[in-house]
Amino acid sequence: MDSEMQARGTARLLVNLVRDGELRAMSDTARLLTEPGCRMRLGSALRELLSAAASMIRKQVGAVGDVDAIVLDLRKPDGAAVDINALGPEVRGVIRALLAELYGHPEDIADQISFALRGCADGLVEGITVVLMWTVSAMAWCEDNHETAPSWLTTVHCERKPS
Repeated sequence: MDSEMQARGTARLLVNLVRDGELRAMSDTARLLTEPGCRMRLGSALRELLSAAASMIRKQVGAVGDVDAIVLDLRKPDGAAVDINALGPEVRGVIRALLAELYGHPEDIADQISFALRGCADGLVEGITVVLMWTVSAMAWCEDNHETAPSWLTTVHCERKPS
């Protein structure tokens, strides 16, 4: 299995856990990916998730040009606004990586993902959760509006084991 397929498989697993309401399993899986030996794999999965989320967000808002702006409205559970600078560095990193993806700045995407990956496990799990919520929300919007989500994200891979 090549690295892109592995990254997409990891990302798809996390998305499917969220879509199935298995948030504890998603959190446990995300925590395993924050282990030092798995951070490169996590970075690749984050890159795929961010790319997928950005492609679906672009469908929601239309073309993003030099004049257009996409504003991410960050809210606490009680509805209060959140200042991005008040967030942990891992969450800021994934948010800024998403914005870089939306605006087509690949060097900034890599820098922000790298920044996030240098953080602590709890912060990374929170950052992964934010990206997953955006991705799942964008998928739901695509389904409701008869738009296509990235095909790798909506397919399920099954392997048959010999009897």
